[in-house]
This record gives sequence, C-alpha cells and structure tokens, in this order.
Amino acid sequence: MSLSRPETGSVGRAAFLTHTPPLPLVSGERIRNWSLMHELAARGWKVSLFSLLHAETSPSFAERAEMEEICEEVVLEPFAISSIERKVRVARDLLLGRAFQSSYFYSSECANTCRRWLAEREFDVIVIETHYMIPYTPSELLARAVFDSHNSETRRVSTMASTLGFSARGLAARLQRGAVGRLERSIVTQAARTLAVSEEEVKALEPFAPGRIDLVPNGVDCERLKSRSTVPDTAEILFLGSLDYSANVDALAYFVDSISPFVRRGDATLSVVGSHPRDEVYEIAKRSTLTMTVSGNVLDTTPYWERARALVVPLRVGGGTRLKILEALARGVPVITTSLGCEGLGLRDGQDVLVADDAENFAACVDRLLADDDLCRSLSVHGRAVVEARFNWRIIGDAFESSLSSVIHGA
Repeated sequence: MSLSRPETGSVGRAAFLTHTPPLPLVSGERIRNWSLMHELAARGWKVSLFSLLHAETSPSFAERAEMEEICEEVVLEPFAISSIERKVRVARDLLLGRAFQSSYFYSSECANTCRRWLAEREFDVIVIETHYMIPYTPSELLARAVFDSHNSETRRVSTMASTLGFSARGLAARLQRGAVGRLERSIVTQAARTLAVSEEEVKALEPFAPGRIDLVPNGVDCERLKSRSTVPDTAEILFLGSLDYSANVDALAYFVDSISPFVRRGDATLSVVGSHPRDEVYEIAKRSTLTMTVSGNVLDTTPYWERARALVVPLRVGGGTRLKILEALARGVPVITTSLGCEGLGLRDGQDVLVADDAENFAACVDRLLADDDLCRSLSVHGRAVVEARFNWRIIGDAFESSLSSVIHGA
C-alpha cells in the first residue's frame, strides 16, 4: 500500500478517519473535526471522509449533502454496539491490561472496509481522529499519518484516577492508567506528526516524538457566532456538553451536589443541555436544590445561549481544551470554570473568565454574575477579543495545513 506525493508547493489529498460523523455538531470533537476539514477544503485540498455511523446521531439528508459538498468522497459505515457489549469490552480490557480505546469503537467489519478503502485510493496524508481510530489504520500507514489526539488520554485518565478516588470509575481509571499511557506512547512514536490542542499537552507528548508534536488548538467560528449586545435579565445558568461523557456527568454532579447548595440567589435556575443524557443525569436532577431542566439532543442551542446569564464549566477531570468555553466567549456569555476546565487556553481570571476551584467560591462567582451587569459586560468584551485574536478557526487552519504539508514533503 502506498501514498502518492504531490509536487512541492501544491496541495494534496487528505483522508479523515473519525469515530463519529462531523455533522451534526453535537459535541466538541465533531466541531473540531468539521472545522479542520472545512478549513483544509477551503485552502484547495481534496478531502475525503471515512466515519463510523451511529444510529442515534445519524446526520440528516441536508447534513450529508453539506459533508459531500466539501468532500471528494464520504463513507459512513454503520456501527452498532449494545450497552451490555460495551461493558463487556471494557471489563475484558481491564482484565487483559489493555487500553479500552483499542476496542471501544472497534468493528472488524468496519475495519476491513476502512482498510480496503484506504488501499484502493491514493491519499497523500491520513488524519486519524483520536485513539479510537488507530485500530482502523494499517500500521504501515502511520508513518504518513497525522494523529489528532484531541487530548492526552494519559492525562485525562490520570485526573480521573486522582479525582474520583475509590468510586467505580476512579478504580477503573487507576487500572487503565498504565495501559492508556503505553497505547498513547506507541501511537505518538509511530505517527508522522501528532496534533496537540495546548502547550501543556505539547510538553506532555513531546518526549515520545521530539520535534513531531504540532500545536493546533481548538477554535471557534468567529464569523458565524456574533457576540450578544445585551445582558439577559434572567437568573438562568447554563451547563452544556455531551451528557454521555463521564467528565461532563461528573462535573454536573459536582455542581448540583457541592456547588449549588452555596448559591444564595433563590431564583437561580440551571439549564442542562447536551446529547444522550445518561440515566444518571436525571438522577442528579432529582436531587438538585436549584430548579433544573435537562434538554437532550436539541437542534439549535442558540436560544439557550441567549437566555443564559453565564455558562458553568465545573470540570474536575479531563484533558484537552473546552470548545464550549470558546463558543461562550465568542457569543459574549460569561464563563465560570475551574482551573482544569480552562487549562491550556491561557485565559485570565477576572478578565476573560471567572475561575474557582472550590465549591463555595464557585457558588460565589455564580451569585456575582447574577447580580453584576457591569461584570458580565466586561467579561463579554474581553472574552470576545481573546477568541478573535487567538482562537479563530481561520488562523488555526494555517497551523493544521502546515502540519499536513510537512508530512507530505518529508519536513
């Protein structure tokens, strides 16, 4: 199997391998994948997509047409797995000391289709989205591939192990820490280039492949998203994120159980928006001291952003950087988060966002924003300026293209 090499100075043909279609835009990973694909196509590259298709988040006819508009070819391979089978896989990986990413989204049928697809076409470079798609990539192609890590899984699992203690997820993270670290090291060592979303993650991955880690941050569409002009006269707080993602579920539980009891504003409400809410999310809602509503797969989040006085991101575990924070700043919505929640973004506490790492101070920040219009306006202005200057996808697209070009031209 070989990859063609275009003439120096010309654009090339790139294949994207993703474990979910980039549309609909219901998660941070999809927003990143779609934005990078879009930026590359806008620069004249021929882009193709192979993705696993999940029934619960299948793109609409219009969204398929939108993907086909920027792609030379789109292959959406049906993938289905029951919750019981997924639990069996995780348990088996724990027993075998193997990283769960190696089987979590794996299908031998889908993998065979992907390998045939790659073999029958001449791509100049392959973009592998996250650890989940490594089993779909022939090992001989890794030397001509760009691995988009999205976040350092080693760091994410480590924070889970230390934060969640002896809970079931905490114990699983402790057992997985070594295996995930070995997998990540192997991938980064073999891939031609690896993309990291922050300077912190560049430093974490650099020892595995010196000189081959590229900073390609997460971003936001500053042209499409406009900053709101007024501060809403509400006491509504917004929590947004994929509600089947353990880090988000933990953050929500932390807010409801530990932070909200300290919120003094009696009319404060919590609006929770995100795809695929776990049963656990509804259990959390039952014990909330604030009036709390849960909205699942919504077609348009704009009304929620417009009503929200602030976005809360009380993350305690995870890696990478949060696209929802960047979107909030672009929309002029103040953000309250933890140090981990805004890690890697270089945001200033008190100027761009409010940062609080204990429950009582976090609640105090909520009360401040519910009462202080001037503070809300100041955070809105500074936050918008930051994303325009540093996190616009147009700017980030240049760094992404540079990384792919260096692979093609052997730089």
